[in-house]
Amino acid sequence: MAELFNFTDELLEKNCLCCAVCKDILRPPIMLIENIGNICSSCFDEKHELMNWRYLNNYALENIIKMLKLPCKFKEKGCSERFSYEELILHQNNCTYRTKLCSMFEFAACDWEGNTRDFIDHFKNCHGDHVINFENNLFFLETSLKEVNLVKLLVMKHHTFILRMKTNLDKKKLYYMICSAKDDYSSSCEYSVKHKGSSENYIKTKSTILSTYHIYSDFDENIAVEVDLEALKKISHISDTITNIFKMKLEESPTEVLDEKMLHFFECPVCKNFMKPPIFQCQSGHSVCNMCRPRLEKCPTCRATFGSTRNYSLEGLTAGVQYPCIYHDSGCTEISLASQIVKHERECPFKPYNCPFTNCPSSGNQEAIINHMINFHFDSVIYSGASGYTETFRMDQNFYNKLCDRKCVIAFNHIFRLTCRRFADQCLMAVEIIGYKDESKTFIYEVAIIDMRRPEKKVIRTDYCLTEMHEDELLRRCITFPNTILSAYSSNGVVTYSFMIREK
Repeated sequence: MAELFNFTDELLEKNCLCCAVCKDILRPPIMLIENIGNICSSCFDEKHELMNWRYLNNYALENIIKMLKLPCKFKEKGCSERFSYEELILHQNNCTYRTKLCSMFEFAACDWEGNTRDFIDHFKNCHGDHVINFENNLFFLETSLKEVNLVKLLVMKHHTFILRMKTNLDKKKLYYMICSAKDDYSSSCEYSVKHKGSSENYIKTKSTILSTYHIYSDFDENIAVEVDLEALKKISHISDTITNIFKMKLEESPTEVLDEKMLHFFECPVCKNFMKPPIFQCQSGHSVCNMCRPRLEKCPTCRATFGSTRNYSLEGLTAGVQYPCIYHDSGCTEISLASQIVKHERECPFKPYNCPFTNCPSSGNQEAIINHMINFHFDSVIYSGASGYTETFRMDQNFYNKLCDRKCVIAFNHIFRLTCRRFADQCLMAVEIIGYKDESKTFIYEVAIIDMRRPEKKVIRTDYCLTEMHEDELLRRCITFPNTILSAYSSNGVVTYSFMIREK
């Protein structure tokens, strides 16, 4: 075998197996061109009509090449593999030692070139603002519907992927693909994407991870996942922004597969959530969950009438079922028994809610809303570890019965909305906890009216932070400062006040 390898290498050194035009190994069908020599099929297809060559098929050389074990063309870079001709082409497209350009060259004029083993480190070090680190197999990405052309490095604990996304405005389509960033990745990992706008409606797509080859090749719309832009615009309403929620589904253990099959029998036919006691059934025996039952007059499966009959047999089986959190599609990995998962769902950090700023249509879980506020409401968000802020207003400004200030503080892993409303004779101030609330913790807020002529002179009042509620109820339960105090502590008609949030 060694002698055959040496013979093959000698033929290659003498260019006996190489195309006379491109100098690469000859690719069948091989054409013998008069006064030129053997050329590969690619060069022949590209030039023979223009050059008007006289040629013959070199079948003998084709048969010889098919018998040989050829070295990878990246041999000098360290690859020691040998393959038959058919296997060689596939290998070289994905060779670990293949020299490739940075996938950001189109966007950042990056001229880095190297192999895929070094590519991930290069991307992290030089294009950190295009790196998304995420856990729980889930990440969020907000994109505009007007035009998208992006590359993101997706970093998980044990896996790294590349996301390529672009819009074709002529075809009115959004295209995307996720590729492995490592050459040795062989799993048939699946992923799903929820494209969500400002309403509760969404479009869901799914696909599989592609090989690293597609990172460096031209964007192929025939391979990429396709989403209709007009459909996305309908769910985005006025914002022209879509939140793409990517959920990676890695290989599951046999136990996880068995649990998933068991849970299938507990899926409510109406809301598609998993049924927990009490479970009701129609006269024909079809079951629905206790949340859907009050809204139904007839069974959605057979149109039979409902009574008050319970499916006690199915309820009894729930005692041994591990339920995923109802917000598992949003990234929550909590799994527990029915009685425990219900309590968890009330305070789950992945529970979706609306943006706390008035008239903003965006919604999502806590992480998505925090990212959204920082990106789109940064002037009204206090972040980076601060738990309060200081603000001023003029006594003579006509802000009566209007919100004169509304800001959000991100602190203690919670979102707090601070509201100030002035009336003709008083000023009302309150703090609400928005969305996720850790029931084991209690937060209080402190409001101080400060006399800036003598800053040590203050009027301070404290109260418990409130849960999110209607504004009318909020203003009945907030801290109140009469105008007599505001005037006494103002400086040249300017009132200075501070909010502070503390954990009790």
